[in-house]
Amino acid sequence: MKRILITGAEGFVASYLSKELTGDYELAGGYFIKRQLPYPSFFLDVTDYKAVEDVLNRNSYDAVFHLAGQSSAKVARVDYYETYRINVQGALNLAEAIAKNDLKTRLIFISTSDVYGIPLYLPIDEKHPLSPQNAYSHSKKMAEEILLKYTEKGLDLVIARSFNHTGVGQTNNFFIPSIIEQVKNTESKGIIRAGDLSIARDFSDVRDIAKAYRELIHIQPSIYNISSGNAVKLIDIAEYIIKKSSKEISIVKSKDLVRHGEPKEFYGSSDVFRKITGWKSEYSVFDTIDWMMNNV
Repeated sequence: MKRILITGAEGFVASYLSKELTGDYELAGGYFIKRQLPYPSFFLDVTDYKAVEDVLNRNSYDAVFHLAGQSSAKVARVDYYETYRINVQGALNLAEAIAKNDLKTRLIFISTSDVYGIPLYLPIDEKHPLSPQNAYSHSKKMAEEILLKYTEKGLDLVIARSFNHTGVGQTNNFFIPSIIEQVKNTESKGIIRAGDLSIARDFSDVRDIAKAYRELIHIQPSIYNISSGNAVKLIDIAEYIIKKSSKEISIVKSKDLVRHGEPKEFYGSSDVFRKITGWKSEYSVFDTIDWMMNNV
């Protein structure tokens, strides 16, 4: 049975990935914020090289899913230092430990579609130029470049550029959970605050994403987009959530929530990944919202 390490094991996506892999793989989780996990886990600060090296040398993992990191563009706008420190140093430490010790460990790096920046064409495929627009996406691009350099030292690397994904348990630093929480806590005839709702984005269900990530254990080393392939306007999402709540709620545009320089439409092509693996999305964004609203 293959041995898999998940960094950032306490995180949102990791909880679904571990469920997807349980039974077929021997799992271990490295967390920074302690959580009770249903599989063996331990404290791991990925910015501590010695700790990373010790863990990898001691356990002979077949693959590492690197999910640990600062994952919010909202947080990154105010905290550049921690965003770069965690996202770049963590990736570098894993690559160095694997390469230096000649480990036969696949590194699966979860990047982001944000590295593409303002789209030059749609849908965005893996050949699209990279032009990150904020500290979060820039830190991911830097990490990708470092890891790709380490393939010259024999690093077995898979990079997943994931587009937006959501589900039960995601924090309200992200759009859909924020709207759901506001609607839940607002009386009928009340108001909620949002940014620019005219833009359209590509959303996947976290359960679909976990199934896609499973395929990365065996797939040919490369860079893969993982996306629904569809863009949905944020206003349609917000209005759907309000309608499902059976409340009469108004939406007020808040200047401090508007992210300047954002493209009006952004969605990806996963054709390469789909053709190789046969993966497909099971849930629409509205299916996901129903699930989330039934579990708040």
